[in-house]
Amino acid sequence: MGRPTLRLTRAMMATESEAEQALADRQLAALRSLIAFARASSPHYKRIGLPPPDSLKDLADMSILPMLTREDLCRHAAAMCVDRPRHRRLRDHSSGSTGAAVPYFWDRVRQAWDKANRMRGHAWHGFKTGDRELHLWPVDAPTTLGARFRATLRTRRDAVIGDLQIDSNDAASASTIWQRWRQFDPARVTAFPSRLCEFIIDARRQGCLLFSPSLRRVFLTGEVTHAWQKSLIERELGVETVQSYGVQEAGAIAFACEYGAWHTCAESIVVEFIREGRPATHGEFAEVVVTSLVNRTMPLIRYRTGDVVRVAPPSPCTCGRTLPVLPPVIGRIGDFVVTPEGRWIEPALMISRLADALQPGTFQLVQSESGRIEIHVVEGPRSRCDWREAAVARLTSLVGREAPITVRRVPRLPRCASGKMRYVQSQLSRHDAL
Repeated sequence: MGRPTLRLTRAMMATESEAEQALADRQLAALRSLIAFARASSPHYKRIGLPPPDSLKDLADMSILPMLTREDLCRHAAAMCVDRPRHRRLRDHSSGSTGAAVPYFWDRVRQAWDKANRMRGHAWHGFKTGDRELHLWPVDAPTTLGARFRATLRTRRDAVIGDLQIDSNDAASASTIWQRWRQFDPARVTAFPSRLCEFIIDARRQGCLLFSPSLRRVFLTGEVTHAWQKSLIERELGVETVQSYGVQEAGAIAFACEYGAWHTCAESIVVEFIREGRPATHGEFAEVVVTSLVNRTMPLIRYRTGDVVRVAPPSPCTCGRTLPVLPPVIGRIGDFVVTPEGRWIEPALMISRLADALQPGTFQLVQSESGRIEIHVVEGPRSRCDWREAAVARLTSLVGREAPITVRRVPRLPRCASGKMRYVQSQLSRHDAL
């Protein structure tokens, strides 16, 4: 495909355990270079004005740079692109987990960095180029001649490197998908956790024997993986799950090592944890803000991802790699229920609190701007006769009696256009800012 993917992979594997200060110095040099490039070449950054690169003495000085929101990207993506890109400009859009897809531009070099980061992250778990990988993933159908040509190239490339993509939004039955899965016999699978769980449950209903002889790991991405999902996948498929994290607009952000720590892709991205416009302190909820160091077609500087972590003190990882560790993402802004006192409750806690009254994966919590909470429950038999009362009581013990709670039966839980599932949605936290 004409990309320097393997060269980048080898280079990153050689530097992933270098001294932390050396890595920080290289990040700072790349950041200064990016700022100088954006100041000179991007109409958007020329207009808003960026400080001179030498005004950043270290990475802690990034607060002098303006942050970029999804709304900014929707309005100014084209203007953010540089006047004379070094490589052919490619246009794409995010999957739109919040309901609206976000446009962005990139090039083949950033594509290579994304793939190289994935290859390194998978190598931490014993995989090498050519090990078969199944992607249970949304696939955009090609609608133009150029798109069909590129799809043909990707298919040929996938055949060479041992990849297979199955459209997770396809209406095919679980048995049909499982037949393709078994024929391909992957060594690893990459999928959204909610869609993979749904597939496993449907396959079980249809009597499929879920056994894949060569499967060694399942890589989960695109969504927060809840405890019940991890347990279901590992139990039914008989292998460990591994978490990876990225944002389509910015690229790969972190991969979990063999000890479970989320190491950031520090050679290609800078990660900040921001609350109320300042660096968050230990124990606080914070938004993940990222700067891509490798997209010279559309510089992306201090982009607010909308993803939330709870900041933890830095500590060395048992694996010995010095790449910074990212606290696990616990949800998106808009996934947190807000109590009448203004306290944010993370989605995993809400789901686990209801687990003894309702089966996980069969309900969704929706909070309106007025603070009312509706529990949407998929129609079907319940394990206990008083499940309605039990669900309300369990939730009330968490959010307080002042929050009105109702239960409503629904035929199905709606998915986002991207195929992702949001089990908790709140209009209150969505319009709030960390």
